[in-house]
Amino acid sequence: MIVIESLNHISVTVSNLDASIKFYKELFDFDVIDQISGPGQAFLRMGDILIVIVEVEGYKSQQNNKNSVSFYIDEDDFDDAVDELNDSEIKIIHGPENIRKGQRVVFLDPDNNQIELSYPKLI
Repeated sequence: MIVIESLNHISVTVSNLDASIKFYKELFDFDVIDQISGPGQAFLRMGDILIVIVEVEGYKSQQNNKNSVSFYIDEDDFDDAVDELNDSEIKIIHGPENIRKGQRVVFLDPDNNQIELSYPKLI
């Protein structure tokens, strides 16, 4: 058995590195901690969360793809987050809806990758 200590990072494939950096920085306040121009990668961090954005020319997430990144947010911040998505004209594809004694909303990044905001935590 392989013993996993923790999650190192999440990788997200995108078609435009600069546009995706702007999206994640403006919406979530991620900091760019490193950027590699050759293969088109950026390393973004917010607190303990590390996302690696990988640019692939012509990439678009396939329709009906169920892959997603899910971020926990505090219950008190949920309605404000939904308002910010609406104010920013970001396409919401599910929700807000009630789940597990909480709520979730799912929306798309610029390449149609699904992002979920939800509470409470599963574990």
